[in-house]
Amino acid sequence: MPRLLMSVVAGAAAMAGLVGSVAPPVPARALRTPVSTVEIAAPRWIGEPVARAREAVRQELEQQQREAALTARLAQLDGGSVDLAVAVLDRRTGRAYSYAATKQFRTASIVKVDILATLLLQANRAGRSLTSAEKSLAATMIRNSDNDAASALWRRTGGISATLSTFGLTSTRQGSDGDWGETTTTAEDQLRLLAQLADPAGAVPGGSYVLDLMSAVVADQDWGVSAAAHAGERTAVKNGWYPVSGGWILNSLGRITDADSDLLVVVLSRGHSAYASGIRTVEQVAALVRETVGG
Repeated sequence: MPRLLMSVVAGAAAMAGLVGSVAPPVPARALRTPVSTVEIAAPRWIGEPVARAREAVRQELEQQQREAALTARLAQLDGGSVDLAVAVLDRRTGRAYSYAATKQFRTASIVKVDILATLLLQANRAGRSLTSAEKSLAATMIRNSDNDAASALWRRTGGISATLSTFGLTSTRQGSDGDWGETTTTAEDQLRLLAQLADPAGAVPGGSYVLDLMSAVVADQDWGVSAAAHAGERTAVKNGWYPVSGGWILNSLGRITDADSDLLVVVLSRGHSAYASGIRTVEQVAALVRETVGG
């Protein structure tokens, strides 16, 4: 190439930003070589938390589906003349479930738990323990559901109105003229009371004393929530039943515990055509709730 032409080419290359000599052509076989990709695994400190989060989301979605199915089943049982309300708390996990839990029901004899809780709070505020006479009345009232004992303690406490706010029972109203069985409440309120009894730091001083009495009710009153317990589990239960013109009122509240379980359950109902069939319905509801929420 003439020397002048070489100078022009070099100058043009410099103006185009090219430095050095022109690169040799790429071999044809290099163009045919496939490019491989390498999948880099995420570090364990990232992967494991992500996997746990995904599993937690999956489990939560499955639980929501189970609870939706439970709600649909309860709605079927809640049809016709029967009215139902349910509230449950798994104290291990903090998971709660409710169905019509703000609906008002007459308590019948489950109010006897409220009466004893009130007596304990009043005694504690007075700086004293229960007297032997009070303990005897309390045991008979809870274990045998004795109405005379309940009436005696109702008179002694003046009813339960003064302690309702302390226990967080905002939707409970005591029966008038000493008729404690006509007290009205909700499943939500009764679950709050159970939670106070189960909590050593709760608002009911000596809540374990109440639960101990509830764990020793006479055999023919050991139905309802206790039917949801698995073999080897401990139950504490108080039931209420009363026939009225619209059918039987049947209520059950209690606690189911063992090394792996701690479940609080409330089932309120009315409108049952018969006592025995009503109990079967209450127990069916308790079992459904337990299997869905408490496992």
